[in-house]
Amino acid sequence: MLEIAGYVEEVKDRYRLSSDYALAKKLGIAQPEANLIRRGLKVPKPELCIKIAKLLDKNPVELLLIAQKDKAPAPAKEYWTLALTAVDVMLHVPKSPRYIPQKVEAIGRELRQLESQTLTYEGAAANAEAVRLVETAERSIDAFMERWNIWKKGEALYPNYLLANQAAVRRNVTIRRLLTLTRDQMQQGSLVADAIQIMDDQHRAGIKIYYAFREELSRSPTFQRLEQDFKKYGAAQDLNAAMFDGEILIFSQSYGTVPLGMVGKPTPITMINQLQITWKPDLIRELNPAPLFDMTRYVFEYQGAKAFKAQLARFARTIQEFRSERAETEARRGFSQVRPT
Repeated sequence: MLEIAGYVEEVKDRYRLSSDYALAKKLGIAQPEANLIRRGLKVPKPELCIKIAKLLDKNPVELLLIAQKDKAPAPAKEYWTLALTAVDVMLHVPKSPRYIPQKVEAIGRELRQLESQTLTYEGAAANAEAVRLVETAERSIDAFMERWNIWKKGEALYPNYLLANQAAVRRNVTIRRLLTLTRDQMQQGSLVADAIQIMDDQHRAGIKIYYAFREELSRSPTFQRLEQDFKKYGAAQDLNAAMFDGEILIFSQSYGTVPLGMVGKPTPITMINQLQITWKPDLIRELNPAPLFDMTRYVFEYQGAKAFKAQLARFARTIQEFRSERAETEARRGFSQVRPT
């Protein structure tokens, strides 16, 4: 039986119409047509749907969608049901408090983006949405971060994002996170301490935390390709990205610094200004960070501050040796270019 028939019965009851003849007269159609519509054997035309809606003091859009749903083939009916749900929500949105219509408007913007298989968030919403994605993960999260200092205590991702990660681990979600450290950063004692604090926090939360030194990692063709692909799709210069359950990816497109606090000297906080979320199959395939964790030549699992400092000392020696070799090469090149007059 067609759903629209229920509305026709409602007209008959409201106006106390005792026969299909009276119903037909009220609707302005022939009696046989009224009989078929009332019994759910025929879908009324749009003009009649509008007339029925007016008789029942309903929004005509509701009945027009019901009629389309009744006409649709079985596989398509669920989409019309979704459309009806959306319309029903819009028709009942109160004008106050102002938060409610603004929230519905924001949801509408998200829904319009869904067709492109990409969502973009800005400002505080970008950081909040990252937390929501962690909360929905069921199996795995693979992430790598060059702007790793936003994990530090007092920065944007602390503590909400860390707490969400910790809760995900308790749900048996496997989380792997790779921090990329640069030579310049590791020559500053305060940043070395920050890195250790962040990795200790992650490790205690049950996250499998890894680190790599940027100058070494950039020698890898795998990382070079990944870096180029991320830049091609609009990622920020300092890459921050995460894959959830192998099916949805987030990456930062820009960062900004904002002052936090009004009393005394404000504290500068690094924020993700723009965040992209995508489930496009080609992007998922190209931007998956999982292969980075297999590069044991460059990527090391964090096993405490002592082991980390040992690797840091090795890295410092390697950089010094590289500088010496480069200086010697340049000196030889310069010498060979000197010709007797």
